[in-house]
This record gives sequence, structure tokens and C-alpha cells, in this order.
Amino acid sequence: MAPSRRLAALAAITALALAACASNDAKGSDVVSAMEDAGLDEEFPDAPECMGDEFDRKFSQDELNDLGSADDPEDFPAGTEDTVDSIIEQCTTGGGTGDESDTGDEGTESTTTTTAEGE
Repeated sequence: MAPSRRLAALAAITALALAACASNDAKGSDVVSAMEDAGLDEEFPDAPECMGDEFDRKFSQDELNDLGSADDPEDFPAGTEDTVDSIIEQCTTGGGTGDESDTGDEGTESTTTTTAEGE
């Protein structure tokens, strides 16, 4: 994981952990605040909001709380590390917030050529 992405992951789990310690449910806005506090928005201006939206969209409340209890990315609950990594990748490479519909059809565009007979 690249240093900026590792920083983002650590900041995200710190924010979620702080929310969990305060007996509040962890939420995407906690991730946004942590990303901004860590200065991620200086390198990736849209990343904090993107990450907060994606954490809220992709994880249930229980999963957010479980992520918040992790001390390190290696401690993420089973099955969540790849999703966290993909959110960080998407939000730090200009992939947007994922609001666009994703049909999985990238790279399958075809072209049809029509020719006139007898010419």
C-alpha cells in the first residue's frame, strides 16, 4: 500500500475508533474529518468526502463499528480490507464517489461497420 494510502487507512480507522470509543456509532463523516485532519485533502482534495460517502455506502453500521475497533489495517474484520483498499484507491486516483452506475461493462464497447453491396 502506498504511503498516502496507508496514511488514509490509518486515519480512517482512527476516526472510526474514536467514534466507537465515544459510544457513538461510527459514520462516514468521522472518516471525512480524519482525512482532513491528516491533511489528505491537500494532496487529494476530493478524497475525504469521497471516502466518507463510500464508507457509508459500502459498510453496514456494524461493519463501520467493527472497523473502528481495529488498531491497524491488518486488524480489519474479515472481508473488509479489500473494500477499504478499493475505496482508498478509488478516492485517491480520481475515481469519484461511485455514484455513477457501475455495470461492469468497461472495455466491452463494440463497433459495427456497414458496407454497401455492389460498390
